[in-house]
Amino acid sequence: MGKQRSPAGLRPWLLQIGIERLGICFPVITELLRGAHLKEPENPEKAQAIVKWVDQILNTSFTLMAMTPEIASIYARMTTVPALRHMWTVQRKEKHNRLGHDLMISAVSIFYRAPIITNNVEDFLTITELFPLPGVYDPFSERWCVGPPFEVPLPPFDRTSLDPMELKLPTL
Repeated sequence: MGKQRSPAGLRPWLLQIGIERLGICFPVITELLRGAHLKEPENPEKAQAIVKWVDQILNTSFTLMAMTPEIASIYARMTTVPALRHMWTVQRKEKHNRLGHDLMISAVSIFYRAPIITNNVEDFLTITELFPLPGVYDPFSERWCVGPPFEVPLPPFDRTSLDPMELKLPTL
């Protein structure tokens, strides 16, 4: 949560896809805001910048994928699967408590049939073995880690791309 800038090429790539084709869901917003609250005691200015950044994201044309009773049902079912337990309980051997949202993000993805774009694919690969996901794409490796059941045209990812429209996508 401490990164000042998004990885090189990511913002131009997202703009090439088109903000209107991208979605964001409450678990992602929660992860971002939780990071701000955790940062607040040591760096209140940074925490406030994160909150402002989230507000800017929410004021763009991203589709906001609402939580529904059907998503709650999928998520509840996921939390009963022993193989996924490490994603919804505190692990005693870990130094820090981890509040993961990957199961909830997956439930939203399944309900909306929306592929997930992430470079943190490990948990999603475990989830899709039990609850098939409609695609998991890692833009940095430019590959579908879980292929979508339908065509999803994506531009090539170019780390050297400069962001010609810096104001279109909020920066932190």
